[in-house]
Amino acid sequence: MTAPVERTSWGAITVAALGVVLAALDMTIVAVALPSIGEEFGVRPSAVQWVLLAYSLPLVALSVPAGRWLDRAGPLPAFVLATAGFGVTSLLIAVAPSFGVLLAGRVLQGVFGSLVGVVSLPIVARAARPEHRARAMGVVLTLIPLSGVAGPVAGGWLAEAFGWRSVFAVNLPIVVVTLWLARRVIPGGGGLPWPDGGLLREALVLGAAAVSLFSGLHFAGSSAGLRAGLVALAVMLTAVWARTTGARPVLSLVRRREIALALGAMAGVTTGVGALHFVVPYLFADVLRASPSTIGVALLSVSAAMAVTSPLAGALADRAGKAPVALAGTVVAAGGLGCLLLVGPDAGLLDVAWPLAVVGVGNGLFAGPNSAAILEDTPPSLLGTSSGVATLVRTLGFSIGPAIGALTWTGTTGGFHAGVLALTAAGALSVALTTLGKRPTHAAT
Repeated sequence: MTAPVERTSWGAITVAALGVVLAALDMTIVAVALPSIGEEFGVRPSAVQWVLLAYSLPLVALSVPAGRWLDRAGPLPAFVLATAGFGVTSLLIAVAPSFGVLLAGRVLQGVFGSLVGVVSLPIVARAARPEHRARAMGVVLTLIPLSGVAGPVAGGWLAEAFGWRSVFAVNLPIVVVTLWLARRVIPGGGGLPWPDGGLLREALVLGAAAVSLFSGLHFAGSSAGLRAGLVALAVMLTAVWARTTGARPVLSLVRRREIALALGAMAGVTTGVGALHFVVPYLFADVLRASPSTIGVALLSVSAAMAVTSPLAGALADRAGKAPVALAGTVVAAGGLGCLLLVGPDAGLLDVAWPLAVVGVGNGLFAGPNSAAILEDTPPSLLGTSSGVATLVRTLGFSIGPAIGALTWTGTTGGFHAGVLALTAAGALSVALTTLGKRPTHAAT
């Protein structure tokens, strides 16, 4: 487990939180600017969607290799490199003269965004005393869904007022402030080792697996055979990676019972949240005939409930134990999903928003204690790897969830209920895995 510090550094935790906001915000803030980007560069919508994918793919491909690299790097220089790189690539995109340059900038931005996301959680783990760790994790992790909801709102305002380039330029002052604070509150020490060939090969294999998986889930049209083939290719590439030397630290972590169960529970919860963000907008748009603003308010109920609950859950977990609070979160979230089965074709905003808020409360109870437990069960020498694996699981859950929602959606409340049943099954799996994780086992060394 992580070595305790004499005093919790809330300044370092705040800086890590700013890094998380930077990385998470750019996953969604650009969405509303896509039509303007396509119009300026004369690009079809089917090509413009790669502006989103070019950022997401490095997050999947590099999470694990970046985590392994960070095990050997100093937290301050790694955070400074990642944040400064994120700022430089944001500037490159903001002044991009062509669509090709913009896409290249987005790929590089995703590379540095992956580094920012992976290095931030170990900084939090090292900066917080054990009795404050779950609370700190809860606060930081709450910013991910909040940034996801705030991104389109902020992006829409910026794009309308100043043009689409401002959506990327707005990162620059945040980066400057974050770097200035980081130099003052994050402990120094350590260097920046050059990534070896093994890490680069891992990134290529995992990147190819990510492209295959994302293509199979989102871009293979109606061909079930093509979808299955691409997903199978992703599995095969992952199996190839698992046989490499670089995979050994990851496999040693997931062989630890507590970590494996916690990651499985995380996968169930994030997949459910990802699917909700697909089926709920379509329910309001296609069945309830509601406005986009109504959809936004409904989804905001999840994030708002999580924001209120997470700090309280962290404080409770620091006193009562992380596993019981995480277990309560999975039970509450599964209960909220079950309540969505009551939604009918004549439902109003409140009929959908209150079960979503219950799901948000459950997620708030679960996220911080779950992540804190994973890092506490991780040897100090593998904190970066552990954070990378958790980031990968979280990203895959948010990506696979919408694909599950799309498979169940039929344009009716029946399709919505089918999707909710699938999500409830994922919630039940998370409950079971978290319950198993409560059983006492050997301590991590």
